[in-house]
Amino acid sequence: MAQRLATNYAKAYFTMSEEELAQFVSLFANEHVSVDVKVCDNGDRDVILSDRSGEIQLNFLRTGNRYCCDSSYLIRDRQLAEAMRKAMKTFRGQGIVHRIYDGFTMVYHYDQGSVVSIRELTGDEELSVFENTASYVSQELEQLFQQMGSEQEIESIRQETDRWLDLRNWARRSAPEKLTAIDERLSALSKRLFELEV
Repeated sequence: MAQRLATNYAKAYFTMSEEELAQFVSLFANEHVSVDVKVCDNGDRDVILSDRSGEIQLNFLRTGNRYCCDSSYLIRDRQLAEAMRKAMKTFRGQGIVHRIYDGFTMVYHYDQGSVVSIRELTGDEELSVFENTASYVSQELEQLFQQMGSEQEIESIRQETDRWLDLRNWARRSAPEKLTAIDERLSALSKRLFELEV
């Protein structure tokens, strides 16, 4: 069996919640990879992974309540490479990964943590080893379903907002003590509507 020389993450993209980011860090610690987290003033997180050949710094930029990391890096340590493969799968990463061997390279394309294609590069030749077309179809259907679900939720929120506005008009004249609670509910609905429409 060919010995892997290195794993080059030509592109790796993760997006996760704060809880998932903590689980991401724990995954590497559990795999006996040295990991350090630095919290920046603006809330961003720098996750530093160390192995025998050096450090890899992953910058997770905070956007609302999510953290996004878009990076590229070379891994020579097999243990760290295996931990990163698990992270890619567990945290539904996107990426292009080159597993480099003596005389050839295997190129893996990841989408939502799953391998969707594998190509073998040898010199100037390129050979398709695996292509998961079913994955693309199921993902397109899932995205379409999610869009429809969002549209239905948006319509439902608009209808509920109308009812709360009517109630607010009534409360302004007849029950002013209820205005604070009504405004809080309207604010929550407005925030959710904004999230769905973005």
